[in-house]
Amino acid sequence: MVNISPSEHRVWTYLLQNPLAKAEDICVRCVVPLELAQSCIDRIGTPREVFEQEELRRGLREDEMNQRRKTKPTRVQTLETAIHLTGGDRNESYGPPYDNLSDCAEMWNAYINTKVGCLTVQLDAEDVAWMMTLVKLTRSFQPGYHPDNYTDAAAYSAIAGECREIQIEAAKKSEK
Repeated sequence: MVNISPSEHRVWTYLLQNPLAKAEDICVRCVVPLELAQSCIDRIGTPREVFEQEELRRGLREDEMNQRRKTKPTRVQTLETAIHLTGGDRNESYGPPYDNLSDCAEMWNAYINTKVGCLTVQLDAEDVAWMMTLVKLTRSFQPGYHPDNYTDAAAYSAIAGECREIQIEAAKKSEK
């Protein structure tokens, strides 16, 4: 028996019931990273046309098939995926974003200040979130379309706002 993760099991189960599903829909419905959804689709090895012909053979009209395939606008899918990822698998894997990004900021501060040779840079969790957004922005300049860059950029942007809120609350508590 093949040992697969619970996330991959959800994807395979969904694909069995929805063989025409697109990766973006799968990651929203199954709360998995886009890369995992696409990987499972790629491993099926059956061209999409075969599934579409089977749907037609079963008596579905072309317009019914197109209606079934209609999904939410890309912007909605992207934001929903970002919500599921940051509140689900990634949050479970890496802990609260603020804590993780604060640790990252400390590492980056140490690296930058050592490299430059002075103690002037003081990044925080919000800075790291914005800089990760810039990483995703830069990756989107490459040829091809990689939806995860847009999803992750949206997620990091929202996380930056959450970090700012946490920092404001911490400042208020320290004033008391």
